[in-house]
Amino acid sequence: MSSRSCGPTRPLLRSTSAGATRAGLAALLLATALTGCSLISIKSPERPLSARDMNARILTRELTTHFIAANGRNTDNILFTETDPAVINNALRWEVGVIITTRNAETQLAPLMSLLDTWALALQLQGFVGAGGAGAKLFGTHQAAVRSLTDAYADDVHALARSLLTTHEFTDYQSFINEYVRAHPLQDLKFARASVIEEWGRAKGAESSLLDEVGTIPQALADTSQRLQIYADTVPVQTMRRTELALRETGYTPEDVRAAMARLDARLERLTAVAESAPELVRGAEQEVRQSLHEVLNRLDASVGQTAIAFHTEREALFADIQSEREALTTAVDAQRQALTADAARIGQQLVRTSGDEVRRLTRQAMLLVIVLALVVLGLPFAAGYVVGRALSSYRGG
Repeated sequence: MSSRSCGPTRPLLRSTSAGATRAGLAALLLATALTGCSLISIKSPERPLSARDMNARILTRELTTHFIAANGRNTDNILFTETDPAVINNALRWEVGVIITTRNAETQLAPLMSLLDTWALALQLQGFVGAGGAGAKLFGTHQAAVRSLTDAYADDVHALARSLLTTHEFTDYQSFINEYVRAHPLQDLKFARASVIEEWGRAKGAESSLLDEVGTIPQALADTSQRLQIYADTVPVQTMRRTELALRETGYTPEDVRAAMARLDARLERLTAVAESAPELVRGAEQEVRQSLHEVLNRLDASVGQTAIAFHTEREALFADIQSEREALTTAVDAQRQALTADAARIGQQLVRTSGDEVRRLTRQAMLLVIVLALVVLGLPFAAGYVVGRALSSYRGG
């Protein structure tokens, strides 16, 4: 009885226990692996710019483009109608300064910082040419037209900021800008300005990270292309105005150019007539023509030299901006890559540690289960024999 009931039962229980153990271990490892996978977060090194940031970049640059074009038309009008040399020179300096400063503001790395810098510059320009400003009397009868342009520019940037920023952000930005404009008004047509980004960084500390606003690599490349287009559109106008200003500052006015050309034409006609009638007098006329040409060429050489220096400076500034932004982008990518590597290493260690703990716990439970089953399987025949033996003894004794 004992051997029939217990003999086949023991291997069946062991086989069932071993199968259950293997199945439970496999299920546990699978669950642990899935749990570990859920902890893994692939951290992309690129953070795309939001729709608001892209709108801030595009609309800020559009406003600035319109403002530069409006100033160019106003300068053309001053050159055509004004006779005061001081007003004309001031108009040329004003347009050159506006092109440089607005271009620097609109091409900031972070879109919201570009909006902030443009907003501050618009208020500085408005205060400079307004009543009581340092440039309130620089443009003579054209002062009202210049004020109208700066007022419209400041109003447009203000409206753009209100449409893009939240109420809290708008209040924060406006408070900072008002304080900045009060502390750093424009003093002359050199347009010397304190860095808005540095002032903002000192005011906000570590609250804002400009590297978070670089955007993805395609967005950064598109921004670089736009910057090059902005420089291509503004540098020729800037160079032309600077050349014209340099010519006027050296005393070479457009009237002088026309007079010199008229004198040259007259001398050429005289040279032709003399050559036909008296060849011996050609030498004197030739010397006069040569002298006039040397005079014109010397002044043109000076102007071209100044223009070349200005263009070289602008080109160096452009490449410096591109280099700094590329370095900032590379730094951001490296930082994100290091963070990804650290996360992967940490998650791998956590997965190994968790898997090991679970395997050890399962092994202990399985061993305890096997021991208990062995005790039960081995003890049942002895207990059954003992009970039967007691019963037989009692029966025979009775």
